[in-house]
Amino acid sequence: MSDDISPKPLNMTERQTTIEEFTNFCHEEKERRMNSGEDFDETAYEEAKELTLRKLQVLEDEGWV
Repeated sequence: MSDDISPKPLNMTERQTTIEEFTNFCHEEKERRMNSGEDFDETAYEEAKELTLRKLQVLEDEGWV
């Protein structure tokens, strides 16, 4: 094996911010829950998501994430 070959990460896309990753996760999770056939309180989910996004924004503004 040649020394000039370096492994590459599986995910070759550009790194997302924590807020972007969380937002994408929430979108996928909301879809999953809505399609699960079980009761799903969309309003409560959105409120929890927005609260978390506000907290993440504060942490990002302070340089923690």
